[in-house]
Amino acid sequence: MSDKEPQPWEVWHARFDYVGSSGYKFRPVIVLATRPDGTLVTMVTSAANKLSLEHDYLIQEWEAAGLAKPSIARLDRIAEIPAGYLGNAGRIGRLAEDDIASIKAMFAEMIR
Repeated sequence: MSDKEPQPWEVWHARFDYVGSSGYKFRPVIVLATRPDGTLVTMVTSAANKLSLEHDYLIQEWEAAGLAKPSIARLDRIAEIPAGYLGNAGRIGRLAEDDIASIKAMFAEMIR
């Protein structure tokens, strides 16, 4: 795995611009797919004090994925971000196989 070439199921910092201002911040995301013009990602947020939504997945092996706190993947928060919005802050880690299998199962249920 390279810090320059994101792969599916890796956790990366991604740049998110503030709407209506010139600022931005880096947030963790899970890479779902890559294309030359952008990367399909799902949002990750720390689990502490967060409202649990219907399509939230609590990442079981969050430490192994390189996350600093217990975190959830918001599977209904998918975005395509421009090429170059990943990589500036770098790769955090990779999801464990059990987490990948659980997320795939949730996605399958969501599209039924």
